[in-house]
Amino acid sequence: MAAPVDHNTATAPEESRQPSAHDLDVLSRQLGRPVRDVVEIPARCVCGNPLVAATAPRLSNGTPFPTTFYLTHPVITSAVSRLEAAGLMNEMNDRLTADESLAAAYRAAHEAYLAARAEIGARTGIGGVPEIDGVSAGGMPTRVKCLHVLVGHSLAAGQGVNPLGDEAIAAIAEWWTADRCYCDGAWDTGGEAPSRDLSRHGPQGLPAIVGRPAPVRKTTTEAGE
Repeated sequence: MAAPVDHNTATAPEESRQPSAHDLDVLSRQLGRPVRDVVEIPARCVCGNPLVAATAPRLSNGTPFPTTFYLTHPVITSAVSRLEAAGLMNEMNDRLTADESLAAAYRAAHEAYLAARAEIGARTGIGGVPEIDGVSAGGMPTRVKCLHVLVGHSLAAGQGVNPLGDEAIAAIAEWWTADRCYCDGAWDTGGEAPSRDLSRHGPQGLPAIVGRPAPVRKTTTEAGE
């Protein structure tokens, strides 16, 4: 297990969470598609660029959406993908089965995620979304299905809330740490921001969390995976 790394410096203070027009432009460039339904920027690079976006719990088309925090910075996203490809999620799932204290801390992270989403819903005037009550993201509260979601949660909430997200952040220290800027050259800054979906995932993929809403036929359970 990697040594803990303090990443609380990435967590954005309350007054800087409101997304600006520049933030939305940067997010579109980071993700390769126009963004919408982004209501907060809960974690920022030391230079001020977004690391994580918070999406409305109910999208503008009325669709309930449980996945609140989404990792956007390409350098971090790529680093976390390396961890997934190396099998870290399988290892974490095995540990969740064997380690009761870790499992309890992970369940607490699930509850913290739900509470944070409710707070965002209240702050933005969206209110509660009963269709997704009890549904968080990333496989919580019993398994790990998406490390990107867990890392996004850890960066948004600060260290000590999501134990497996914290571990993943420590494990990518070779490629990204909170005390340095990795934005130069990480995405295309020339010309206009994308006006259509140019991402490799397409509208069916997880990045639709921040960009185009997932199709209505996608269930809330699938969206929260």
